[in-house]
Amino acid sequence: MGTGSSMRLHKRDLSLFFAVLILLTTAASPALSAIGEKLPEGEWNKHKDTHFIVYYHPSLPGRYIKDFTKKCERYYDVLTDRLGFNRFDFWLWEDRAEIFIYKTREEYIEGTGRPQWSGASVNVKLKRITTFYFDEDFFDVLLPHELGHIVLREFIGMKTDAPLWFDEGVACMNEKDSYIKYLLVAKGFAEKELCIHVSEMERLTSEKDVIFASAFYSTAASLLIFLIEEYKKDNFVKFLKELRDEEPFYKAMEHVYGIRDSAELDKKFLIFLRNKSYRNIVENKDFVIE
Repeated sequence: MGTGSSMRLHKRDLSLFFAVLILLTTAASPALSAIGEKLPEGEWNKHKDTHFIVYYHPSLPGRYIKDFTKKCERYYDVLTDRLGFNRFDFWLWEDRAEIFIYKTREEYIEGTGRPQWSGASVNVKLKRITTFYFDEDFFDVLLPHELGHIVLREFIGMKTDAPLWFDEGVACMNEKDSYIKYLLVAKGFAEKELCIHVSEMERLTSEKDVIFASAFYSTAASLLIFLIEEYKKDNFVKFLKELRDEEPFYKAMEHVYGIRDSAELDKKFLIFLRNKSYRNIVENKDFVIE
């Protein structure tokens, strides 16, 4: 995403940026993982709450399951409010989302067939998340990420032409500290004229196509932060309603945001990044939606 204009940085800002960049680019990128449609094998206890049914290994402490479910409900409220969906009744009664909690990572890997690095799996169509007991990243990263995928598709449906970057951007931006985790990196890539273009991202239709994961996920999340922060969440809901009504992606974007294509989105996004200082990103950490 090149430009003739340059962005000036203080040495302290640059040092801070590269320190965080090194840390973030060594971490595994989030992934949307599909699981099978049948119930996982094994014996499961069940705990119901307003929006979730939690299935768990019988040996897991009941107190942990109750606390786990409360945190899921809290993240559900935060996420639907952040996306502007709190006016809609999702996942009530028999339409609740399901979460399966294995006793150990080893049993989770064996039961789901996921790779060793996996911490959770999601089936968007079935509204089902699978994880294991005491995964330390679950509530900060995995749960809000996977809920983001499910809530988005619950609202707009499965038939829209929304690109992969949009789906992943919604999921990533809801992770804890997404502002510093993704926006900081995206600004650094743009600063060095290494930021991936939206038109390039739209050629990627599967996570298997993503080669430069750090650039892809940081840009995707930052694009969503830009749309919601710059244009407010009421317009984001209007945009999603048009997608739900099967309006083509950029037709809907033009109607709501006045952005006609990926080139114009690139341009406006770069201006947004240019107006953000590294210090501002670090100090704010999480973006606030009015």
